[in-house]
Amino acid sequence: WWSATRAQVLMLQGKPIGEPVAQHGPFVMNTQAEIQQCFADYRRTQFGGWPWPDDAMVFPADKGRFAKFNGTEELPPSA
Repeated sequence: WWSATRAQVLMLQGKPIGEPVAQHGPFVMNTQAEIQQCFADYRRTQFGGWPWPDDAMVFPADKGRFAKFNGTEELPPSA
């Protein structure tokens, strides 16, 4: 297989941790039971709640970076 486009590859390695790994979607745990609990927790709380009225909120590009914590918007320090 050949392509005229270039690619960048990042290879990482690490030592084995000697523990079982279970993974599904964004969740990585040690057992399938823990994965099922993660999904149940997410469905129940969405990891503590989603502060906006829509699941797919889109903000204007000129709004910039911000975080919303306890109902208050926090902006990064000016550069």
